Amino acid sequence: MSHPERQFNEDPIHANRFIEFLIEQKALRFGEFTLKSGMKSPFFINLGDVNSGFAYHFVGKALAQKIRRTFPETNVLFGPPYKGISLVTATAMAYYQMYNQTLYTFYNRKEAKKHGEGGVFVGYQPQKGDRILIIDDVLTTGGTKLEALKLLRESFEARIEGILVTVDRRTKNQTAGIPGVRFEALITLQDIIDYLKLNNNPNFEVMQKFYEGE
Repeated sequence: MSHPERQFNEDPIHANRFIEFLIEQKALRFGEFTLKSGMKSPFFINLGDVNSGFAYHFVGKALAQKIRRTFPETNVLFGPPYKGISLVTATAMAYYQMYNQTLYTFYNRKEAKKHGEGGVFVGYQPQKGDRILIIDDVLTTGGTKLEALKLLRESFEARIEGILVTVDRRTKNQTAGIPGVRFEALITLQDIIDYLKLNNNPNFEVMQKFYEGE
């Protein structure tokens, strides 16, 4: 099945274009949703709806550009299961295509494998001197990211460069960072609100109230 999406080039992918992409892919939806935490939300983000060659290429390119700007010393990408796995794969491929530089990738299993190669981790095995960047889909409370940090620090001597997600969906009252590590996102909840306001989208007001905790 062919898609009429616009062609790729090396132009920077800015916040508004990434938000447009998420809406086009139906990875960003507006309505009434109940999150895993039980919180009610007027929007839902599901990077599982990024599921085509074009879409992975686009996300990989956006993440690769962000890494180049903000985490240039990175040489290893870690993807928490499950969505982080496809994200690090797409990013490593895009990074090589764009900058002719190799980024190694790995992820962990939910349960340790007891046959074959065994172990918890799949892919590259970080060594002392490596610089690992954790890549995941969204940040809401940070719990999954803290678990990943703990696992990596207990398992490897490599340095953790930071955490990069596609969307930081924290509200105004959830502004605390993740202790001891740099955190970056392609877009924030405020970026989405600004985009909706700019485009006279009727979801703007309810999103603003959600962000303010009203």
